[in-house]
Amino acid sequence: MISSIVSITLMFAEILAGEIALSKYLHRRRQYVVRLAVGIAVCIELIVLVSMLYGWATGAIFVYGAGSDGIGDSAFKFAYYLLVFALTFACMTICYSDPPWIILFYCSGGYAMQHLGFNVASMICRAAGVNIVAVSWTIELISCAAVFVVGRLLLSVLGADAAGARGVRGKTLVCLAVLFVCIGLSRITIDDSTRSSLAFWAESLYAVISCALILGILFSISQRDKAQSDAAIMEELMRREKEQFELSKETIDIINIKCHDLKHQISALRTVADADYVKEIENAVMIYDAAARTGNDILDVVLTEKSLLCEKNGITLTCVMDGGALSFMSKTDIYSLFGNALSNAIESVRGIRDKDRRCISITSRPAGGFLSVHMENCYDGEITLEDGLPVTKGDRSRHGFGMRSIKHIAEKYGGSMSVTAENGVFSLDILFPL
Repeated sequence: MISSIVSITLMFAEILAGEIALSKYLHRRRQYVVRLAVGIAVCIELIVLVSMLYGWATGAIFVYGAGSDGIGDSAFKFAYYLLVFALTFACMTICYSDPPWIILFYCSGGYAMQHLGFNVASMICRAAGVNIVAVSWTIELISCAAVFVVGRLLLSVLGADAAGARGVRGKTLVCLAVLFVCIGLSRITIDDSTRSSLAFWAESLYAVISCALILGILFSISQRDKAQSDAAIMEELMRREKEQFELSKETIDIINIKCHDLKHQISALRTVADADYVKEIENAVMIYDAAARTGNDILDVVLTEKSLLCEKNGITLTCVMDGGALSFMSKTDIYSLFGNALSNAIESVRGIRDKDRRCISITSRPAGGFLSVHMENCYDGEITLEDGLPVTKGDRSRHGFGMRSIKHIAEKYGGSMSVTAENGVFSLDILFPL
């Protein structure tokens, strides 16, 4: 009985280890280690208790992986394995703060990996003729560990974050149903004392293939849905940017009209008010009358809007641009591209303590059948590049939608975007074919 309890405890530990291996995108609760230790201790106690209750109710010793005395015994053992899985899920919900369905999504993947590793180990032991329990346990641990490492690497490469998946509940239920059917069929064949060696190999291969397909489905679903979710967010951002452009253009036009009227009123004040006082008022008005003139109305709106923001934050904005060369782009794309680029630059520069380094420059010029756009700004801290896009040190899980939008617009017109971040200077280069 002790050997059986150790085996079922090992199964619990393997499933939990597989779930933790897939927990990259889950958020740990406070005192994570303490919660995990307490959860494991309680779960192991429950496993031992259930095994003892089984012996008390049936008068037999529970043997993990052995045959059964009938349908009722098989049903109990299958329910027991489901209970072990439920305990690992409970342990995960204690340790992670994500919604239960998101945690269950990764738990189903962890169970699939454990079952895959267990069956691979079983085939190795059968082929090698291993009959020593300790050796079979060692092979099982090594097999499961290898599967967990591969699963973790695939999770990192594919970026399978279930938080961005649509309909995660239904998809998790489908995967769990397939997994439990796989394990249930395995339970039936294991309990058949008359099964042949061929049946063992067929059952094991079936389990390995089924679990591999489940993992493939889980990874592909989350990756695809994340891409769809990002596309939907991009579309919504573009819609809002179009509304913002129309509002900004209207607002700047009103400001320019008011500033024009104020200039005439200030001229009238010169004859009756103090000269210094009039000069101060005139300088204040000139700030809001500093409308850009690039030859493109939409670009003028963007630059005027951002120049006011720069003035407010003590940022020097230098702009030398030929707006007329942007006539091939739609109004919304111009507003989105340069609006996002300047917003990112302002956000980076405004936190610099040295006021002399709070500067942004943007230039564009046609040359050799191409339109080149170059923007530079200083920055503090650390910026790393992944897939050609900047990732801040504090959030490496995903790139900013602003930079994605810029890259999307550049490629939409057959162009390309590149960025560099060296020696405290961030550079953005966009090249459009004319």
